[in-house]
Amino acid sequence: MRTAGSAFFVLFALMLGVVALPSAWLASNVVAEDGFVQLTAPLADDAKFTGTLAGALAEEATASVELPPGVANAVEPVVRDVAQGIAQLPDFDRAWQDTLRRSHGLTFGGQEQLDSDSGGPAVFTLDVAPLVGLVTAELGGQFGVDVPEPERTLVNIGGTDPFDLGERAETAADLWPALAIAAGVGAVLALVLARRRSTTLALLGLGILLTGGVLWITSGLVPGLANQVGDESAVADVFKAALAERAASSFQEWCLAALAAGILLLVAGVVGRLLSGSRR
Repeated sequence: MRTAGSAFFVLFALMLGVVALPSAWLASNVVAEDGFVQLTAPLADDAKFTGTLAGALAEEATASVELPPGVANAVEPVVRDVAQGIAQLPDFDRAWQDTLRRSHGLTFGGQEQLDSDSGGPAVFTLDVAPLVGLVTAELGGQFGVDVPEPERTLVNIGGTDPFDLGERAETAADLWPALAIAAGVGAVLALVLARRRSTTLALLGLGILLTGGVLWITSGLVPGLANQVGDESAVADVFKAALAERAASSFQEWCLAALAAGILLLVAGVVGRLLSGSRR
């Protein structure tokens, strides 16, 4: 009976742990604004992303200037040159971080949720208005005119969101502490009930190794799955692909930490079992 109870709590702990780990990662790197900015800020170093973004910014900036058609045609090459070199502008890092924080607020922060053209909320909404404002400010300085920054310039990513993934991510993030505590309690109960605690400890370590490996492999599939979801905007496509790569890499680092913990428990259990056998 004790063996069956111990085995039950081992499975109980592993099942909750496999949910707690991605939930904790979501809380730290997606739902938390600072974590999201830290995760996505390096996308500005992606040449493919910044090149695609520059084209979109040039179009938005040209529309913001509101010049007569003849003048606009002459100004457009200048706008594109400024947009292509936006990453070298002094305030680019500030504008990019402002873009990320605005975008996070629209998606997770409880601000007004804006619908996409297809009639539903987008999975993620990127507000590039600060970047457009950076381009228009540079143009204004060159032409001696005052060009106001647009209030919002939105790029909907992932199409409509019938499952309300943002809200589900927030719910999972809120639950991870309770899940982690319950998993820990289950592991302790498994050891308390076990006839041979060293064996149970080794089984816990082996289970963590297996579940961590499955999560590591599964997370590696995320970029490919993200690329299968098409977007109307080239900026949305490139941003989504780059973000999926960074998210998968970040979560796999967490999985490696879990794998290391599993190895330690497995080794401790095996050593304990060998020592107990030698004493007998």
